[in-house]
Amino acid sequence: MNSLREEADNLVTKLVEIRLLISHPQNKDKVFVLLEGRTDIKLFRKLFSSASVDINELNGKPKLVEALETLLAEGNLQVIGITDADFDHLDNTPQINNLFVTDYHDMEIEMIESKALESIIHEFSSEKCHDSLLDNMKEIIYSIAENIGYTRWINETENNLNGQYVLRFKGLKFKDFIEVKTCNIEFNLDSFLTSLLTHSTDCPIDKNDLIQKINELKEHSADKRQLCNGHDLTQLISMFFSTRENRERGNINQDKIEEGLRLSYHFDDFKQSNLFRNLTSWCQTNNQKIFCT
Repeated sequence: MNSLREEADNLVTKLVEIRLLISHPQNKDKVFVLLEGRTDIKLFRKLFSSASVDINELNGKPKLVEALETLLAEGNLQVIGITDADFDHLDNTPQINNLFVTDYHDMEIEMIESKALESIIHEFSSEKCHDSLLDNMKEIIYSIAENIGYTRWINETENNLNGQYVLRFKGLKFKDFIEVKTCNIEFNLDSFLTSLLTHSTDCPIDKNDLIQKINELKEHSADKRQLCNGHDLTQLISMFFSTRENRERGNINQDKIEEGLRLSYHFDDFKQSNLFRNLTSWCQTNNQKIFCT
């Protein structure tokens, strides 16, 4: 109960801060962009014009949506939100006004679908693995993350039905079900399901139920780019480079992979997305400017 109250208090405080910024004469022509977290700010601040945009972090999608709805209801129409789609495209979830979502599951997928992944491979792979990873890495990580994605999707569905998440992914150790090979990684589905269910204390779903639910969802033939979680993919990429045989040099972790993707993702890449086109359309309709070019 205290944590819920703290979250509500933090949102109230953030809304007060944003209202003060909106009301300041210096900001009368600015667009206020609400983002989910700190890494989103690191990416979007190189895409947006700092002279035209004020970026604010809301610490999660639910808070962002609530803040956006509140500010719009107060008549602050120069406020927009940008969030990861998560499973919204698969679930055909309707969106509120001034809320824009990524083309795929999240921005990490957007970056992996650009030339940024090739840059990561060029930078970090050993000479021995370079060509193999260019040819095969994307297919391998998607084939693994797809299995994890189905369980994440199940978790969202179960949460909607029961009011709480039944599967716990935070702190799950990928090394318990991923084996690193030369220029490759291998996934064990049974070990993954066992690890996930053991990690999810008091989970009402057993392994057979989970497998059945996964098979039911697979009948939808979901787009892997909508299904897979980008952070799962970046964790898998980092595991490729967890052995000296596969990497060029140094220690490479998930944070370094995600930083490399952001650095390698450019405005020209972003311009190819529906997110860019939707934001451009909003700017034209509302006579606003947000981009750096």
